[in-house]
Amino acid sequence: MPTFSLHQKIGLVFLCLSVGMCLPNPTRNISLNDQTSQFLKPSPSHRNQSSKNFLFPRTLPPHTKVQVLDTGISLLLLGFQTTTGEKVSFLWDTGSDISFYEGSDSLEAKDFQIGEKKLRLRRGEGILPDGIQGLLGLDAFRGTCVFWDQDLLYWFPSESPFCDHPDAYLGTQLKFLTTKQKGEHSYVQFEYPKSFPSYAHLDTGASLSILPKGGGEDYLGEKRVFRPGGTILTLDHWLAKETLVLMSKSGFREEYPNVEFLTGISLENFHLSGDKDKEEVWVIGHGVLRTRPLFWDFSRKRIGIIHQEN
Repeated sequence: MPTFSLHQKIGLVFLCLSVGMCLPNPTRNISLNDQTSQFLKPSPSHRNQSSKNFLFPRTLPPHTKVQVLDTGISLLLLGFQTTTGEKVSFLWDTGSDISFYEGSDSLEAKDFQIGEKKLRLRRGEGILPDGIQGLLGLDAFRGTCVFWDQDLLYWFPSESPFCDHPDAYLGTQLKFLTTKQKGEHSYVQFEYPKSFPSYAHLDTGASLSILPKGGGEDYLGEKRVFRPGGTILTLDHWLAKETLVLMSKSGFREEYPNVEFLTGISLENFHLSGDKDKEEVWVIGHGVLRTRPLFWDFSRKRIGIIHQEN
């Protein structure tokens, strides 16, 4: 019997569904569970890493430390404040170009601060569920780099020595992934199924990955997902039979077993430019990303993971 839930977003960069509904703006729609409380409720993380945070081999240069709440279907960045002292949390979504806050006020924009870091965000248009107070997309991280380890995000300015030489602070287990850029968005080289290399969009706002099906995967039911415009797609939900591999620049292959992913998005459903680049279809979501400490330099377009034995 299929199971249904509405907690995976679909909104692939540069793509338009063939039924005529293009992505209307850079802040892609967020799909929700029927119960907003379930969207916010923390669930156990299926981590491959231990519960201990990463131990840095040397003292970190100045940075902003942000608390991360992993609900299982979303990543919330906590601890922001308005100029009036109101506490605000934001959905972290590297699949969205533009950040915003949700509010009923008449302001066009508002200032937020965490530590010494200040952000000015425009007001959104009611696309987030009740209880989600805003979204931080790629524009909030321009000119910075971050290191995300479980419940903590370390946020540095791009001129920091941490961004310039992260290996000095993270050690030899830091593996830079093979990536390419499409505009502001980063794609990482992966292999799944075996002997099928391609590139996938890295998206902290997607709970599940979208991967090609190799055959033999365990069927887990169906996921109902929103797309921009308010319509719903029903996609197949799978447990990978083979190991998902992310490729590093040094040739190292970082393996992720037992990955859950979605299928059912056909290339025929999209209007793609040029030679119908299949690499625009695949997504690596935070269900994969949460299992390794992650370094992301948004200025130098470098992404790395801390290798850990499964």
